Amino acid sequence: MAAKEWGDWGARWIWPQEEQGSADREQQHERAYFRRVFELPAGIGKTCTLDLAITADSRYRLFVNGQRLWAGPCKGHGHIQYYEEFSLDNVLQPGLNVLAVMVVHYAGTTPFELGEDGPLSVWRSQKGGLLVEAAVTQGGQLVQELNTDSSWKSIKDRRYKLQQFPIIRWMGGLEEVEGDAALLDWTLPEYDDSAWLASGIVQPVRDEYGQLTPWQLARRPIPLLYEREQFFLKLMRSSSGVGQAFFEEGHSLELRNGDGGASPNAVLPSAGITIEAGQHFWLELDAGELTTGYLQLRLLGGKGSRITLLCAECYEEETGDDEIRRKAVRDNTKEHVLRGGYDSYHPAGYGISARMEIYEPFWFRTFRYVRLEVQAGVEPLTISSFSYRETGYPLQPEGNFHCSDEQYNQLWELSVRTLQRCMHETYEDTPYYEQLQYTMDTKLMMEFTYLLSGDDRLARRAMEDYKASQLPNGMLQSRYPSVLPQVIPSFSLYWIGMIHDHYRSFGDMALVNQYRLALLSVLDWFDQHLTPEGLVDRTPRQYWNYFDWVEEWPLGAPDCTDDAPATVLSLMYAAALEQAAELLAASGWTQIAGELRQRKAAVNAAVMDCCRLTNSLLFRDSPEATAGTQHSQHTQVWAVLAGTVDVVEGAALLESTLTDTSLAKLSLPMSYYLYRALEKCGMYDRSFGLWTRWLKQLELNLTTLPEIDSTGTRSDCHAWSALPITEFTRGILGVQQGIEGITIKPHYGELRQASGTVSTSIGPINIKWEIRSVTGQEIFHMKASWQTGSAITIILPNHEVHETDEGSFYKEIDISHLSC
Repeated sequence: MAAKEWGDWGARWIWPQEEQGSADREQQHERAYFRRVFELPAGIGKTCTLDLAITADSRYRLFVNGQRLWAGPCKGHGHIQYYEEFSLDNVLQPGLNVLAVMVVHYAGTTPFELGEDGPLSVWRSQKGGLLVEAAVTQGGQLVQELNTDSSWKSIKDRRYKLQQFPIIRWMGGLEEVEGDAALLDWTLPEYDDSAWLASGIVQPVRDEYGQLTPWQLARRPIPLLYEREQFFLKLMRSSSGVGQAFFEEGHSLELRNGDGGASPNAVLPSAGITIEAGQHFWLELDAGELTTGYLQLRLLGGKGSRITLLCAECYEEETGDDEIRRKAVRDNTKEHVLRGGYDSYHPAGYGISARMEIYEPFWFRTFRYVRLEVQAGVEPLTISSFSYRETGYPLQPEGNFHCSDEQYNQLWELSVRTLQRCMHETYEDTPYYEQLQYTMDTKLMMEFTYLLSGDDRLARRAMEDYKASQLPNGMLQSRYPSVLPQVIPSFSLYWIGMIHDHYRSFGDMALVNQYRLALLSVLDWFDQHLTPEGLVDRTPRQYWNYFDWVEEWPLGAPDCTDDAPATVLSLMYAAALEQAAELLAASGWTQIAGELRQRKAAVNAAVMDCCRLTNSLLFRDSPEATAGTQHSQHTQVWAVLAGTVDVVEGAALLESTLTDTSLAKLSLPMSYYLYRALEKCGMYDRSFGLWTRWLKQLELNLTTLPEIDSTGTRSDCHAWSALPITEFTRGILGVQQGIEGITIKPHYGELRQASGTVSTSIGPINIKWEIRSVTGQEIFHMKASWQTGSAITIILPNHEVHETDEGSFYKEIDISHLSC
């Protein structure tokens, strides 16, 4: 189906009409159901195609003849409402058919109340709406149109609401739902919808006089998320005697179905579990790894019961305070609990002999463990099955890594999984807590994605999102899409880094040209906020002065920058000026590029004059900081990256940075810039001593990498920590892609072997090297292969340089005399 143009839409935005006398029951968040029944002649149903374009405010789930299809729309923002297009075969049948859509509309956002007004990352207007352009065709000929208008029937679900949980307030609440017998089988063609009303027309797609509607339509820019059926792998503990016995013995249930084969649902017998009237029951299940998915509960009976589904990342200590987390070994249940918000469901109760009732929270949840708890009501409740459909962005990694240190291999696996769990319709900081796309986090995740797959579709939409967030003064919002604006000045500079990284990886000059003016507007904001000395002034009070989560910086920045310039912000600005100059020079704007480099030199000179300690290599965190206080690794690293010091002096500065224990320490994600500084100064071999902080995570039985490297971390899944993806590929394997071309420069440290595949602009590059002891010598063997005709520079550990476009390389060298 071709992408819809503005004038092509015959559909209208619709929403349920209010029933007479129902206005006093208006809900904060609304769930509505829509149906369009149609009939096809005998003999043509199976041969027909259903062409469909669909979107909704705020989210929808589409069904055709009871078959669950996709969820959407792709997250938009204040300027874009995305729609999805499908061309579906084998979903229709002769006779009655039905398109059925469930829509949730979140509350309006002015002013926004965090925790109560729905998820921050989902844009919405003041009124809900559904738009469907659908047609049945056969052999390219139109059979029937099914566009949304008053022919669609609809009804609001008065039994749906969200309850807030401060621990995950950015998600805007979890569900509390009462089952409704009248809505059983509402997605099937034969369902009796005679009590439903004709939908009301909200408005047409476009206005003839250029007056913009709340929904400015654009085609979905990324692939659909995948959905994959999964089952829980292990019963951790339960209120039943059998469950408790298995918990104490420390192994999983291996239940059998009727024919003696293994049950596909490893934690429930084929007959299900029945909880008698009035009884209390609970169990805790393990998915085997932290994942994201749609939970689904199938049940019978249970009138008057209450079921809760609590999703958690790990077992941890109960502190009594949502802001205080104490975590140790993540799967250790002894004296530990599962903490988090929960969805609640009250079954309608159809009776034990009736048809199955299904409860599925509308949006996906993040979990490794789920606690299912039941307080049975006036009739028994049978849980027939409990499973989930894993979901996420369809990342297809071609990149891989393996080496002689098994712990490094485990870190690689955790890193890749962490990235996958933080990729959905946008990049996400934490899929459990926020699902927001922050600039600092996203820049790193974009590079991880390039190296693993070469897929830049999610990255492209992220760069466009941030551009769309730009304020009139030039500053970008720090997270977007978000209905609650937030600004962190340093994060706008990461956006420039994103464009630079993309050009370095793909050489796409059209993308650079697309963002030149917005890029200059960002830089102009910083230029307008320079002090008389030439430093970037302190952060305006309405913005967040944040750089990193550091133990000494409770709010993300050193105290000395509350009322004075932050040295690191000036250095980040200088580094961004150089990146922008490279991009603009490549695009032909050489004069502006020269001006930006002059600005960079002036900022660096101001830092040298105002921020360097007397008789020391180190720089203060602020010109106001006193000697012996407020010094950090951050400022020293960025002084190297900004070119404030040359490579020789930078190497000495980095030596001090690595050995001076008094400096505030870089977090896991910010260490990326330390690696880049080491790389720049020819000191990358020092990186092998820095992996201890990541290796400690393996001792805690994590299946993804955490937000920060301590037992007090909030989230167990935050892809900004997945640095092994960059460092094992561009460091250990040595594949570095720059604006001038690709270089392979491997580093071995204490490793004896490494191999893998790295995705690049010329296709995958395969690397394998190993060190063999031969008659008292250490021989380094290296093989590489890539697409023939693409020139690559290879720098061996003994500094030999080779250039070739033959598509393969093999070399042996003696490294016995080398220190690393």
